[in-house]
Amino acid sequence: MSEVEIERMINDYIKRISRLLPDNFETEDLLEDLKSHIYEGLEYKQKIRPSESSGILVREVLEELGTPEEIAEEYGEEQSQLDDSEKEDDRIHYYLVRLIAAFIVAILAAWIVSVVTEGAVDFYFAVVVLMAFAVIEWFVRAKQTNAA
Repeated sequence: MSEVEIERMINDYIKRISRLLPDNFETEDLLEDLKSHIYEGLEYKQKIRPSESSGILVREVLEELGTPEEIAEEYGEEQSQLDDSEKEDDRIHYYLVRLIAAFIVAILAAWIVSVVTEGAVDFYFAVVVLMAFAVIEWFVRAKQTNAA
């Protein structure tokens, strides 16, 4: 089998995979890595079995990698796992920012209440009460979100 035919087989395989994957930079990197892997696998097989037809060896390499559908499915599962871990990181960041914001708002509101009432309402008492309301609001919102 000629080099042109081998390259056509590999390019057809890569094109079939690319049709099943999203069009982004990660996919381009994956396809380039796959192509390199195919050529490395072919080179290795040609070294250990020099008398074998290149066409047969290319087919073996492609079969060992799996069908384009299997590769796309595996890529999708990997992306799903990455997305889940990113969502978890985003969720932690979101709750941390909300906690800090609630604390700042409670302190500012307590200071304003203390100043407006000319000390009739104790600043620290107002902070505690407002933080309690923030915590209650947080639990109510969480309950509503889980019920929806």
